[in-house]
Amino acid sequence: MKALICPLCSAALVANAQGLACENRHQFDRAKEGYFNLLPVQHKNSREPGDAKQQLIARRAFLTAGYFAPLVEELKSLIDPTIRALLDIGCGEGYFTSNLSQHCVLADVYGIDIAKAGIRLAAKNSDITYAVASSHQLPLADSSMDVVVRIYAPSKDEELLRVIKPGGKLIIVIPGEQHLIGLRQKIYKEIKPHQKPKAPKGFFVVEERSVGFDLVIPAGDLTASLLSMTPFAWKLAPNLLEQMALEGLSDRAEFQLSLYEKGGLSSI
Repeated sequence: MKALICPLCSAALVANAQGLACENRHQFDRAKEGYFNLLPVQHKNSREPGDAKQQLIARRAFLTAGYFAPLVEELKSLIDPTIRALLDIGCGEGYFTSNLSQHCVLADVYGIDIAKAGIRLAAKNSDITYAVASSHQLPLADSSMDVVVRIYAPSKDEELLRVIKPGGKLIIVIPGEQHLIGLRQKIYKEIKPHQKPKAPKGFFVVEERSVGFDLVIPAGDLTASLLSMTPFAWKLAPNLLEQMALEGLSDRAEFQLSLYEKGGLSSI
């Protein structure tokens, strides 16, 4: 927790009996699940920002079944296991955060998400530091992170540049061109390509790679969970969602991973 700073005044946060406090007496209590709420009311854009609880529960059910394990292994291959500090932005219910923590056994690992429901799920029975917080105003000290991972999450370039150490790494994961292509073809008349991320200001590209694998998901709860955790679910009629869940799903997963380093000019 040593990298956490106050979201109100940016002073260092220090542990006390109730949770965390800064020198200016801003207090943030530890929730019973073990996380901290570092999202001031004035930084919220709605009453309960972020993904809905049902969507997060579905995501946990699907991911813990291991279908995206190849993506986890690809992420691990990009991260030095001896690093000392890692942040997962938009960590949701904590599946990727937990796996990366097991890979980086020496690191202080942090997971942040704007959705309290996801952080509650993630923080239970975990020694990872989880916080409800905005990715646009990270409650982390300057130059405190060796690696920041951003999977399907928004962020602010200036904040990434601020919290990552000189020479530190940033990994951005987005859907690949063939990601859930079969499902997308059932929903859209025209399939639009995903926009490739640009190198954030102050970073240069080290490597870009993709990982793809077939998905064969049995009919029932797991197919329903995948459908519920994707943004596509909101574009399907309830009767069609139910029918697809009863049929199961054969499709393809594909992800684009971009590895950046802080400092210098783009090498590509």
